Amino acid sequence: MLLGIPEADQEAIRDSADQSLRTAAGGQMDFKGGAVLSNEMIGDYIDWRKDNPSSDLMTDLLNAEFEDENGVTRTLTRDEVLTYVTVVAGAGNETTGRLIGWIGSVLARHPGQRQELVDDPALIPNAVGEILRFEPPGPAVARYVARDAEFHGQTVPAGSAMLFIIAAANRDERRYPDPDRFDIHRGIGQQLTFGIGAHYCLGAALAIIIG
Repeated sequence: MLLGIPEADQEAIRDSADQSLRTAAGGQMDFKGGAVLSNEMIGDYIDWRKDNPSSDLMTDLLNAEFEDENGVTRTLTRDEVLTYVTVVAGAGNETTGRLIGWIGSVLARHPGQRQELVDDPALIPNAVGEILRFEPPGPAVARYVARDAEFHGQTVPAGSAMLFIIAAANRDERRYPDPDRFDIHRGIGQQLTFGIGAHYCLGAALAIIIG
């Protein structure tokens, strides 16, 4: 909706995005053609929106000017807009759906805290943050190692894959006292569910609002 895709077509976009992320049991995604995030169903909307601007995110992306890494002021290319929109429409749909599911599941197991939220809705934003910490929708993030790197005295050779377990980091007792306890009053601070630094999730604010 924020992207300007008509409601009648949103379900098809959602199903297409889900299908691109789905694997068979024990299988893996096929990146033989390159790990490119794009959805040509969305591409058709981008081409149409370019000639028919509106008050939506897609139009903003098409018209936004910025200075790139070469010092050139320019707008995003079609492929850049397509990648951005595909990530927001796909990853946002999948992970936000999981977040909503975890909200229902976790609060069902903690009826006392659920009642607190009913009695005082002002507690909801912090409760969403605690659920993101307690049951992150994306429990792990993988990275390809481009060159030899050393971590904790061990050399990880180039070409390796590393898996960062977000769910474990969010329950690090050095940062969160009694980390396996769900507490909507907990001071969250910096959690890693949305990443950190240059890899911070583009849709974090939107996911929290929807949650």
